[in-house]
Amino acid sequence: ATFLAQKQNLKLVPLVEGDAVLLNICHVMQVNPEKFSKVNAEGAKAFVEFMVAPETQKTIGEFGKEKFGQSLFIPDAGKTMSDLAA
Repeated sequence: ATFLAQKQNLKLVPLVEGDAVLLNICHVMQVNPEKFSKVNAEGAKAFVEFMVAPETQKTIGEFGKEKFGQSLFIPDAGKTMSDLAA
């Protein structure tokens, strides 16, 4: 995402693409409200459900396409490392 967003300001070309070690995976998880009593458990659950919802995953997958010619992020909810590395 950073490379695509800054491409016009850089004199760089990709040397390696598509390797699983280049994945920058982000996770969303709900903390245990029994261990953290001050957490907003309902809000956290709603946020997690929102982030993995098909509509949100579609939005994530399309973000940046219009401006940069390809998506800045790859939606990965429900995928395994094997799925992502393929």
